[in-house]
Amino acid sequence: MQHYLPKLFLAFVLVFFGLGAAFSTEKSLIPCHLRIALLKSSLLGSNENDAAAAFKTFAKIVGRQKGYDVEISVSIFKDADDLRNLPAEKRPHIVLLGSWLFLELEKEGWLTPVAASSIGEGEVCSPFKLLVPAKSKVKTLEDLRGKNINILFTALSEIGLPWLQSLLWEDDLGTMASFFGDIAIENDPMKTILPVFLGQKDAGLIAAGKFKHMAKLNPQLNTMRTIAISAPLLCGVICVNAAGWFSPEVKEGLVEAMLELHLSSAGRQILQILKTDRIMSYHPEDIETVRRLTKYLNEIRH
Repeated sequence: MQHYLPKLFLAFVLVFFGLGAAFSTEKSLIPCHLRIALLKSSLLGSNENDAAAAFKTFAKIVGRQKGYDVEISVSIFKDADDLRNLPAEKRPHIVLLGSWLFLELEKEGWLTPVAASSIGEGEVCSPFKLLVPAKSKVKTLEDLRGKNINILFTALSEIGLPWLQSLLWEDDLGTMASFFGDIAIENDPMKTILPVFLGQKDAGLIAAGKFKHMAKLNPQLNTMRTIAISAPLLCGVICVNAAGWFSPEVKEGLVEAMLELHLSSAGRQILQILKTDRIMSYHPEDIETVRRLTKYLNEIRH
């Protein structure tokens, strides 16, 4: 895979970090290696090359600020199992993944969550809505049997799928594949909701934060009816390896810099690639609703 450095990353180097003040070219830099892991599901709707280049540039400059010449490798993994099966010496230092996948890996003991991706307006948790057209005769979830549904599935909305499945099992309605007539997975909010609004699709599943932003631009969307809504659910999580760091200064510097990306125009361009408006500090209580959802689904399966 060929990696390239778009102009926005050059702007990121110059504007966000302040190239002139970031480090002294006369200072001898200590060489070190940093491994970053991205899950494919965390990059839905984004260009993998852009994301890899963003993280490489980001880590390289922060490392230089701390006196290190960081050699960076970015790996993109298909799922949690790919990470779980890595030997300890090859585990990444930083991992970006959804909250659902983090809970799958949490028991492995080597990942520490340090930050969370905002789903919009600085909120890291969002309810998910199941919407139908204003004139729809559908009143309950069961009324959607055999109907068509659009589902928004992006880096910050994948948790919506297990929530919807939990609703079906709670009402003894089976799996999504057996219950719905047609399931269309979209990674664009407008393509998810507009056909539902126009009556071309029977229902749509979307993060409430995404829908709120769309409705600000088009208030007519608020005429749609909500059939079900979830508790606020944590979406994206950024973790660091609990061990294997060559310098705690670099680890702390990377986390601090991530939390400040929204403070500059160049930093905000980086956030756009990650489909978020801000990286926030992680708080354990934020993931409790996802943890309860996971526990419920595991109990139903067994």
